[in-house]
Amino acid sequence: MLATCPMAPWTHDKGKDSNPSFAVRDEPGDARTNCFSCAYRGSLSELVLEIRHRNKTQPRIENAPWGQLLAKIEEAEMSAELDFDSPDIEEVLFGEKKELHEFPDWWMESFPRALDIPWARKYLADRNVPEEISEAVDLRADTEERRVCFPVRDFQGIARGLHGRAVDKETEPRYRMYTQAGKNNPIVWLGENWIDLSEPILVVEGPFDLLSAARVYPNVVSPLFANPGFEKIRRMGDALEWITLLDRGKAGDIGRHRIQEALHEDHVITHLMPPEGVKDPGEMTAHQLAELLSPLVKLIADFLD
Repeated sequence: MLATCPMAPWTHDKGKDSNPSFAVRDEPGDARTNCFSCAYRGSLSELVLEIRHRNKTQPRIENAPWGQLLAKIEEAEMSAELDFDSPDIEEVLFGEKKELHEFPDWWMESFPRALDIPWARKYLADRNVPEEISEAVDLRADTEERRVCFPVRDFQGIARGLHGRAVDKETEPRYRMYTQAGKNNPIVWLGENWIDLSEPILVVEGPFDLLSAARVYPNVVSPLFANPGFEKIRRMGDALEWITLLDRGKAGDIGRHRIQEALHEDHVITHLMPPEGVKDPGEMTAHQLAELLSPLVKLIADFLD
């Protein structure tokens, strides 16, 4: 079950969960919860205790029936039967963790090139995405939902998914991970098919951050989620040198911590942040990116602005 995150008053930027990504596993007893934005994980009872603790030092909630909440959880737990075959939250949201599903060429080709669609071409131009990069990333368009779409391919170049960004503000959800035959592969990074793992990799949060950074440094990848799980981080583990350029704010701080925790001392990790007043790499100019990255990597000689 999906909902807005109850931890948002303390862990989300501006105290709000504007893009709900909090999940509760539909199971008997003290069900598991997870927020894919702020990275909170725990049982329902742990969640209640955490909120109550935070509320004592930073009051955000008035007259909450803490006792009743804990009593309901205890009652549910007493009557619960453990189900060791039930899926985890990631499986509920994104599908079972089986062999990677291949997206057929005919299905991918059903989405036309973004540069061939006037509204998509204009949207990309308005966001300062050079046509050379649109071509290189093979951007597509969903003409029914008016989304700019990013093909996701694995290290072997096999199509494993499609990730779409809505052009119109009123379209929900803003980002969509498409399924084919009811399947997708959230474990795969955007950029696996072009990344050179022997060189420093630049890790950014979202697809438009990737397009922006690629103007100056093409060895860039995106996990497509604010806070990827440890398994997904370790999928890129053959890259020994990491440079992160995640968003400013709490979600970015959690992402930086999670990458550091997942890779430990086995990798060289440098954490960068957008300049003051700039939220994410997608808002940075090419010159700002070049100034930030030039001490660490070799940039494109004639980078695109």
